[in-house]
Amino acid sequence: MQWLSRVPAQIPDQVHVAYSRDAGSRVAFAQQAAKDWRCFLTQRAAELRTGGRLVVLSMAVDEHGDFGYRPIVAAIYGGIMDLVEEGFVKEEEAWRMVIPTFGRSRQEFMAPFALNGSFSSLAMEEIEVFSGQDHIRAEFQNNGDALAFGTRWAAFSRASVGPTLATSLDPGEGRAAEFIRRLEARMAARLSSAPEPTLIPLVKMVLVKRSSSANPG
Repeated sequence: MQWLSRVPAQIPDQVHVAYSRDAGSRVAFAQQAAKDWRCFLTQRAAELRTGGRLVVLSMAVDEHGDFGYRPIVAAIYGGIMDLVEEGFVKEEEAWRMVIPTFGRSRQEFMAPFALNGSFSSLAMEEIEVFSGQDHIRAEFQNNGDALAFGTRWAAFSRASVGPTLATSLDPGEGRAAEFIRRLEARMAARLSSAPEPTLIPLVKMVLVKRSSSANPG
């Protein structure tokens, strides 16, 4: 849902396209996301019986087009740049590092259904874009432990995107594990120094399979 099937373009000025100012990268990612969403719907429609429903929860962008996770992405990118400056990561390796996730807007989720209300015999029964709870920030507000705040977000990032970023390292040099460890440490330090709240836009959808003869989609 939120991980693209491939990296459609390199991002020259960021590690995530949501915060890139490169127009070409943003267009390429949006086009890939639209293609992948239609593919997802087609495959799920083939699996559902008529009348079956599918509940989907995914990343999104809010009504202002904000992907969220801004402090986290900044800490990841800043940590990578730290490692470049230290000479542990090569500039060309850093340039290849991309987090291939994408937050779609409500309009982008609805686009395949615009023509006649259905796509591949699926119809959108419900859709809601909302803000997820930042539990890590809430815990920090309760205990004031900035180190724990940074450590938890860094550990989450290590698990979710660390291995993906490490694939951009030159092969055969055995630096992947150490890269992930160092990036996590630098993220934790950056986030602990300024424990900011994190916007987490999410979307919840209910899709229903209609009769293919009634809804050619």
